Amino acid sequence: MKRKSIAVILIIVALACACVFAACESTIETPMVEELSSWMSMIEDDTLVTELVIPGTHDSGTLGMVSICETQNKDFAAQLAAGARYFDVRLRLKGNGDIVFYHTFSSKNTYDDFLTDIKEFLDENESEFLILDYQHRDPAESAFDDILFGMLEEALGSERILCAPEGMSDIVFVDSLKLGEARGKVLVTLGAEKGSDKYDFVMVRDANEEAREGSVLHSPYIGEYNKSSSEEYVNNYLDEYIKLYSQYGGGICVLQGQLTGGILEHEEAKHDPNMTAWLNALEKDSQTLDKINVVMRDYITSKKCADIIKLNKFKGFVKGERAEAFDAMVAKLA
Repeated sequence: MKRKSIAVILIIVALACACVFAACESTIETPMVEELSSWMSMIEDDTLVTELVIPGTHDSGTLGMVSICETQNKDFAAQLAAGARYFDVRLRLKGNGDIVFYHTFSSKNTYDDFLTDIKEFLDENESEFLILDYQHRDPAESAFDDILFGMLEEALGSERILCAPEGMSDIVFVDSLKLGEARGKVLVTLGAEKGSDKYDFVMVRDANEEAREGSVLHSPYIGEYNKSSSEEYVNNYLDEYIKLYSQYGGGICVLQGQLTGGILEHEEAKHDPNMTAWLNALEKDSQTLDKINVVMRDYITSKKCADIIKLNKFKGFVKGERAEAFDAMVAKLA
């Protein structure tokens, strides 16, 4: 009887170790490739930012959180170095005055650290363009928004924050914005019915399941889709999301590349091979590829970024004289 009990325990331990190994395998860091810090330098200046294919991080500030909340295992500087250029920003004002990232619970990752990393990165990589998507704030009040955007302007300077010229709507500005005009700068969007009365550079983004008037960024999210199995999500719901954001006609479109149910690191371990295969298949699916703009991923790695970035080659956006270097960068992570 004792031997049977020991055997059962050993089997359970072995299965648990296998699950942990599988989870780590998809989120373990792939080799850092220096060129990824400036990959946009290889893209043509006249590429529209609404057509450029950009890697992004979902719930960007969750490093070190409990397993049901953590979606990234890198700090902001490492995400930038890996190639991410879109950030899902969710900030909370704590009782002691600290401003931190949150995902249900508060993290230890501060807004100050985020702004410092953004500034240092742009100082060193003037070819790059970033999207800062302030999806959620707690509290969702204009007074807190003014604090956030005042800190952003102070950290970066107004010259580094994109803003529509007087007399031009935000959506017309974004739809005509070319990478050459956006280099070294950030585009700021806010999850609210209107922008900021104090800071003209703040642009409206959609709610999860509905469009907002004047929105420049569409990122539909339907919980039922993202809590499905990886196979069902990839085979059915990615196309549904693309259809949904395509109907808005214009603006930046963000594709949800992550699952949101269960222990997120384990879910990503199962999901990553399917999501990667779907992205790789876009080379031969020009109709879908034309509709790909920003792709969000959990547990971002340089390999995941490279799989997204390489789609720009198939869209014809890589500079001719940099094509060889571009291919070599991607090949390092193949």
